[in-house]
Amino acid sequence: MKNKNQQEEIKNDNLKPIKIKIKSNLPANKPKIAIVALTSCEGCQFALLDLGEKFLELVEKVEMIDWGMIEDEEDSGVSLDIAIVEGSPITEENIKTLKKLRERSKLLVVLGNCAAMGGVPEIKNYQEGKNTIKHVYKYIQGIENVEIKEVDNFVKVDFTFPGCPITGEEFLKYFPTLLEGKIPERADQPVCVECKARGNRCLLLDGKPCFGPMIQGGCDAVCPSSRMMCQGCRGLRPKGNVKAMRATLKKMMTDEEFENVTEIFGLRDSVEEREK
Repeated sequence: MKNKNQQEEIKNDNLKPIKIKIKSNLPANKPKIAIVALTSCEGCQFALLDLGEKFLELVEKVEMIDWGMIEDEEDSGVSLDIAIVEGSPITEENIKTLKKLRERSKLLVVLGNCAAMGGVPEIKNYQEGKNTIKHVYKYIQGIENVEIKEVDNFVKVDFTFPGCPITGEEFLKYFPTLLEGKIPERADQPVCVECKARGNRCLLLDGKPCFGPMIQGGCDAVCPSSRMMCQGCRGLRPKGNVKAMRATLKKMMTDEEFENVTEIFGLRDSVEEREK
């Protein structure tokens, strides 16, 4: 009769390694996608997740190479069909990451106001620089206080999903075209069109300021629908008339108030450029 140790040895001797060939269910032609966050609140990525099943159905059509919000696997560094970037390239590491993404991607898409316009962080560009930072940090030695710049200051951007945060339904509308390797065409349509479609009474008619006429639509007029002025987080529309907008708003707000609002989402630079 064999003792316990002998039984275990015989059992182990009888074990043979089994080779299992894992077959991927991903077709070879599935577009390779990466969603990467730079310095940001990641709110635009949550806007995608908020789409729920609609977004999951879209994700099934791609091979997700990198997206830190849903997986922890390290990016393999393969070539990408589309790189989606959220946030501002503020740190040296951000800029390095951004440039590498551009090199490996056929299309580079920016997601949200921070990436497209500098976002709320750009407010500090219009302030007193070194004096302002003292209100944030007790000790400023070693703290980098760089100027905030949009993604397109560092790399070529092929398409932008604007907003703070983005509109999920707009992403679903345009992303399939990007998957085909094409650049979607967006209509030059102000926020006012969506306000009217929702049956909103115009804030301007009530003597309340609103940037809607000069701002690119696509947000379903979410702010004016709450009786809050449009502050321009989606950026100027191609034919937005800044001078006419200023003239209209002079009766409702001072020049200083106008500039303060344009600073909130990084709109001020675009306004100044359009006014030249």
